Amino acid sequence: MSRPEAHTAFILHRRPYRETSLLVELFSEDAGRVGVVARGARKPRKGATPLEPFRPLRVSWSGRGELRSLRTSEAAGAATGLRGEALYLGFYLNELLLRLCPRFDPYPRAFAAYRQTLTALAEGGRDRPLRAFEAGLLGELGLAPDWERCAGCGAAVRDHGAYAWEPELGLLCGGCTAGRRPFSGRAVRSLAAGGSEPGADERRQARDLMRAALAPHLGPRPLESRQLLRALRRGEDH
Repeated sequence: MSRPEAHTAFILHRRPYRETSLLVELFSEDAGRVGVVARGARKPRKGATPLEPFRPLRVSWSGRGELRSLRTSEAAGAATGLRGEALYLGFYLNELLLRLCPRFDPYPRAFAAYRQTLTALAEGGRDRPLRAFEAGLLGELGLAPDWERCAGCGAAVRDHGAYAWEPELGLLCGGCTAGRRPFSGRAVRSLAAGGSEPGADERRQARDLMRAALAPHLGPRPLESRQLLRALRRGEDH
């Protein structure tokens, strides 16, 4: 019998399964999101590579169906050193991938972007790498709106224009909506440019616009990572 193929992967989530095992969600470079049963992983043998998030692994699995059996796992590099707020933002990336990526569909560009974003977070990056990752992931999944043109009339987004977001349509300029237009063209164009760093107000607008764009695809259930991050920030303010 041939050995199972090895894949480079990160762990997105894990939870106990039966007495000694774990259910693990992997995000692999060439196979996408894969669920595996890691038998005996709750009590790993001495010297075994920990099955923990943010560490690149070389893994193999076997079987068919929604859940595969993890066969081998070894480190493929050092764990990314996320601490404090960066750690919770890393969990946010993991939750986006879990909620948006179907199983067994490979997204190699999203995998590369995920790895780069973890590094940027560890080095102190925040808004720019997060917005770039979100925008890139929506694009990779075929869910991205047109950040450069009004969805109503097709006019190009202008830096000094003001725009509204309609979930069923996308961006609308002043000529196509009579409602409130809370997003500046500069903030919108920052998303088209891959998360470039505008001023503080534009960063907030870009964050809010990205949340609105993600919301229909994430569904009504709140993201746990956002709730944990808000709790962390409230704790730091006291």
